[in-house]
Amino acid sequence: MKRKLLSLGLAVALLGATPAMAETVGLGSTVRGGTSQIGKAIAAAVSGNSEMQMRPQEMANTADYMPLVNGGEIEFGIANIVQTWFAYNGKGMSEGRPMKNLRMAAVLMPFRAGLIVPKNSGITTVAGLKGKRWPVFKSGSLGDHVVKAFLANAGMTLDDVKAVPVPNFPRMWNSFKQGTTDATVVVVGSKTNREMDATLKGGVRFISFDQGNLGGMQNWMPGMYLTEVKPSPKLPGVEGPTNVMTYDYTFFASTSTKDATVYEAVKTLHKSEKQLLATGPFWRGFHGGRMANKVDVPFHPGAIKFYKEIGIWKD
Repeated sequence: MKRKLLSLGLAVALLGATPAMAETVGLGSTVRGGTSQIGKAIAAAVSGNSEMQMRPQEMANTADYMPLVNGGEIEFGIANIVQTWFAYNGKGMSEGRPMKNLRMAAVLMPFRAGLIVPKNSGITTVAGLKGKRWPVFKSGSLGDHVVKAFLANAGMTLDDVKAVPVPNFPRMWNSFKQGTTDATVVVVGSKTNREMDATLKGGVRFISFDQGNLGGMQNWMPGMYLTEVKPSPKLPGVEGPTNVMTYDYTFFASTSTKDATVYEAVKTLHKSEKQLLATGPFWRGFHGGRMANKVDVPFHPGAIKFYKEIGIWKD
């Protein structure tokens, strides 16, 4: 009898000594493009530098996984602030489908997007594109909001340009290279920016946006702002101080995601700054100090707790 009790006690002790299973969480992401690369970098940082295992849940579009995060079926997601704001408020790209359970976990890196024209076109302002051939996307898509925001900076609409339908961003860039449109959108300093400058005879020129007309742009791209870039060999087409559209990428959770889970995730990203920056140019501009930057979407309590502990949360 004593032997049986000793055996039972040993078994219990051994079970108690067994390490707890690491928590596994999902991260809503896309199957390709910049969002996919960003998602893989976040998952690798969290999985490699914490007890948590993060697995990308890759889908065709952000619109596919945002409702799943909102419903608590996936713990985290990533998207630019414009898409996140629209989703939370049920407007724009998420018209009539508010996702009020979404909560901000971290503000990541800024994306800078600009408008380029052929340098030899003689066009130097957005207003100079009136009557010109202009890329037009499906109504309600991200591309649609971007190009309408750009026109709004000069008080213009699609009625002021000659519409050239394009189904996606790569086709928009091809149309510009082939000379069937007179302007296009690029990420400042990106591979596409450099290719355009090298491909077009005479190179390209960035058009500077008017800071005074920011409000019109924000009607189409809420959460965006303008930043000034200066000439640099790494930024072909920037001929002088130039205002470009800037919007942040965001890492979000939901009210169903546990406080401790969000706390651990943002803590790990904060200490993984060097690793994230080393994954590629998409992370340019990221640093731990901006993770608590205020945006017009509520932050998750788990994130707030960590940001208060390190002194970067501002009430």
